[in-house]
Amino acid sequence: MTPIALWPAWARNLPRLLLLGLLGWWLMSSATANEIAAGLALFLLGLRSLEDGVKALAGSTLDTLIRTSTRSTFGGLAFGFFATAAVQSSSIVSLLTMSFVSARMVTLGGGLAIIVGANLGTTTGTWIFATLGTSLDLARYALPFVTLGMVLRFSRERPFWAAGHVLIGLGLILFGIHYLKIGFELFQHQFDLSAYALPGYQGVLAYTVVGTLITLVMQSSHATMLLTVAALASGQIGFDNALAIAIGTNIGTTVTALLGSIGADLDAKRLALGHVLFNVFTALLALAAFPLFLAGTLLGSRLIGLPQDDPLLQLAFFHTFFNLVGVCLLLPNLSRFLRLLQTLVPETAQTLTAPKYLSPAQLTTPEIALESLRKETWRLFDRAIDLIALVMQVDPKAMRAGENPHELDRPPARIHTLDIDGLYRSRIKPLSGLIVDFAARIAATPEVATKMQRILQASAAIQEAVKDTKHLQKNLVRCLTHSNPIIRRQYLRYRRHLVETLYAIANLPREQGSDGSAAELTMVTHTALAQLDPLANGLLEEWLKNGEISPEEATSMMNDTAYVRRITENLLTAARALGEATQPPHTP
Repeated sequence: MTPIALWPAWARNLPRLLLLGLLGWWLMSSATANEIAAGLALFLLGLRSLEDGVKALAGSTLDTLIRTSTRSTFGGLAFGFFATAAVQSSSIVSLLTMSFVSARMVTLGGGLAIIVGANLGTTTGTWIFATLGTSLDLARYALPFVTLGMVLRFSRERPFWAAGHVLIGLGLILFGIHYLKIGFELFQHQFDLSAYALPGYQGVLAYTVVGTLITLVMQSSHATMLLTVAALASGQIGFDNALAIAIGTNIGTTVTALLGSIGADLDAKRLALGHVLFNVFTALLALAAFPLFLAGTLLGSRLIGLPQDDPLLQLAFFHTFFNLVGVCLLLPNLSRFLRLLQTLVPETAQTLTAPKYLSPAQLTTPEIALESLRKETWRLFDRAIDLIALVMQVDPKAMRAGENPHELDRPPARIHTLDIDGLYRSRIKPLSGLIVDFAARIAATPEVATKMQRILQASAAIQEAVKDTKHLQKNLVRCLTHSNPIIRRQYLRYRRHLVETLYAIANLPREQGSDGSAAELTMVTHTALAQLDPLANGLLEEWLKNGEISPEEATSMMNDTAYVRRITENLLTAARALGEATQPPHTP
């Protein structure tokens, strides 16, 4: 333990408290700094509220919307554009997209299309700032938004509560733009930042770095562009320098996705790398051909009728223009780009305990986290199914394809005994622990919590099925080749029953509505179990009376029948629970 760790809490936090005190003193003593800092804080707070509201409004429909929109590249592009335009944050869309890809709700190609669309969508903020930020009294419109939002915020119904968050977010964003505008107008009278403008490529490169660093610090390209628009409107920076800052925001905004990829699965890491490569390529292209993009901006803004004396709208046009060029260059080469990402981030031998679908980034959206949890539990289920198939002396691949019934009626040519305890500790228990831990960290709504409990019930039932298989294995491997034909046939029947159950469950539909199939399977299997039980159908009594089996063998058979029943019931319980966890909410 280090000496610092022994200090009291107030001492460890003293530097932070001093820094906050100095910041507060500076803000109180400088009206200009107070206006600019307050505007930026309100803007960022408004973005967060807007994000929360939009995600809550999307809720359970988000899965369907994503699946529908990403069926084509242009659909994914449109989804990324409009989603970013709605929440005014490409970072949150990037993180959500990584969650979609991790949960296998979206392919890597579909996720990349969303990311590219988000790059275009983020430029809508610059248009809004350039159009409204200097020509309207935004504070006048902000107050009604905040007031109505607070009224809706107190509602217990989720749609109204979410709409309240959206309105509060919009109001705070307008307030933020208003105070930033005032702050830079005051700053203009106190300090002439334009005197430090750098001409030529030297200035373009320097301000590109400035744009990158500001975006890195604030984790928001929208906030950077808002500062840039305000500074350009007040004459504090030159036009070329403002364009360079816009280029820098493309690089700085990728850091959020990179941080979100830590601990994520393979495709999510590839997507984060793709985000970085695309944004850096677009920025380098704009830098390398800066004179051409500048000329294109002036020509394009004239062609669409923008005022030639309005640098703010021309900045917005440039921001969209160079990003659009990057998109147009990528789309025809998307398949090659995907192959490049697969080469740069190759498949590796993942540990057995590593999750495939779970990622911390998914926890911000309960519906996505729930879907990932369900898929990870199916992955656990598949491991258990394969393990039980091996105990039944059947190859899992052959079982999933449909084992020949005649082969199941004959003793296997070769008998093997598995170390179920070791396999349980290495393949089942760790993954089950990750599932429980992930579920505990989901901020679940009542509807999500109900489905989450069903998933956890499935995880527990899967573990119990494996444990009972361990007890069954002891007699099964011996009795499948027993010299007594009655005992041999009975254990072959156990084996056939379990293999057929495994086959049926392994081939169940796993999307919405699959619980109906599981319920139907349950009824059929329970009928088969009743016929399989030698005590229930009277065969056990007959064998004992005829002296065909010993009392000890009868007792073992009764115990093993109970194990077969419990294995079957736990497997069916898990299948039903996972199926029910996919059901859409009931409408009154």
